This record gives sequence, structure tokens and C-alpha cells, in this order.
Amino acid sequence: VEYPQIETFEAAARGAFFATLCALYHGWALAQQAHRQRRDQALAAMAFPQDRFGPRQRDLAAGVYRAFLQSRPLVVQAPTGIGKTIGTLYPALRAMPARGTDKLFYLTAKTPGRAVALEALAQMRGGGPATAPVFPLRVLELVARDKACEHPQSACHGASCPLAAGFHDRLPAAREAAAQQAWLDRTGLRQVALAHAVCPYYLGQEMVRWSDVVVADYNYYFDRSALLHAMTVDGDWRVGLLVDEAHNL
Repeated sequence: VEYPQIETFEAAARGAFFATLCALYHGWALAQQAHRQRRDQALAAMAFPQDRFGPRQRDLAAGVYRAFLQSRPLVVQAPTGIGKTIGTLYPALRAMPARGTDKLFYLTAKTPGRAVALEALAQMRGGGPATAPVFPLRVLELVARDKACEHPQSACHGASCPLAAGFHDRLPAAREAAAQQAWLDRTGLRQVALAHAVCPYYLGQEMVRWSDVVVADYNYYFDRSALLHAMTVDGDWRVGLLVDEAHNL
């Protein structure tokens, strides 16, 4: 069913509207460019967050770093306790400025795996969720819709869910606040979303475009119609993948 809507605008009004849109996009583009420069400078100089590499951890990190620089796959089998999470995240992040990587996706099969990755990222970032950003790295955690939904009894449209009604009108302010906060785990993203009366789940999807590291389940990438894969193809992004416990695939 189609519901056509016809409106008439004067040329001057159309021109003013177009100029306003261009100014908004230009502002975001300049801000993103400045963030990318700060991020890459910080990553290039980032020190290992622990006192020193553990036994065999340096070999692990070196192998991951070379694999990212050469854009080749690497399968790692290592014993529990060697420090695989931080031993792979650190070299992957260090390789981003050298390789020109746009985003890093850390994919896992289980919620505890996301928690471990976020803990390692907090160490490298120099602070946790409760602190002000001290490192120019935007980290986003994606969770399933049923876990992020604030009104599970409602359908996802404006006539049913209060967070869907007027979503796109409130999205720009929410997006800017989320980009400024930078640490967007499940709790942080929810706080920003509810402060601007928007859906946390769909705000998370929007923030993929403006995040540097995304921590998510396998299904967000390993499917031709999956969100992260589709956005990577559409945006022509250069991404790095870290797959936790790949045998679960």
C-alpha cells in the first residue's frame, strides 16, 4: 500500500534546506577526520597496558601484528591463562594506523567473552566505563535486540513504542552525545539512549558507523545479510576481525 504525500517548495527554500544539510554533514566529516587523526596518533604510541608481556605472550602478539599488517588470516591455539584477549587486541589496535584500518570487530559466541574483551579494552584505554574518556578510542558493545529492548511488549514502530515515535528527530543529539562519551558498553549506551528518549538497540546500530572497536556476537558479521558485514561492504570499510574461540563457529 502506498501513501503518497505531495508538497510544494520554493527554490529558495530548497536551496536553504540543502545548504543546512551540507553544513551538518560537513561538520560531522571534519569531526570524524579529527578524531581519526587523534586515534591513530594515540594507537601508534600506545604502550602495552601490563607491566610486561607474559611467557609466550610476546610471540602471540607479534604474530597477530604481522597478520594484520599483511591482511592474512591467523589461527591461534594457546593455553588458558596466557593472556590471549589482551595479547591479540593490543597488536590489532597497534596495527590499525599502520594498515589504515577503519574499524576493529571483536566477535565472540558468549556474553562472558564480550565482558573479557571490554575489560581488556578498558585497560588499554586507560579508564573504565565510569571514567571520562582518556584515550581517543570509541568502543561499542552490540547486544541482541531482546536484551536491549526497553519495551518488549511493544512493536518497533511509533504507534506502539514511545522510543520509536520521533526517533529520527532525537537521533542527532543522541548520536553526538554517544560519540562524545566514546565508551558505549551495554550500560553506557543505554544511559545515552534513555537520556535522549531513543531506543538503545537502534542507537547501537547507528553508532557502528562512528565507532573504532565493535564487540559483538558472531552473527553480527558471519552472514551476507548480517549488520556488520553489510555495513562494511556498503561503506567500503577496511576492517580487522578478531574471532574469539573460533571453534564455536
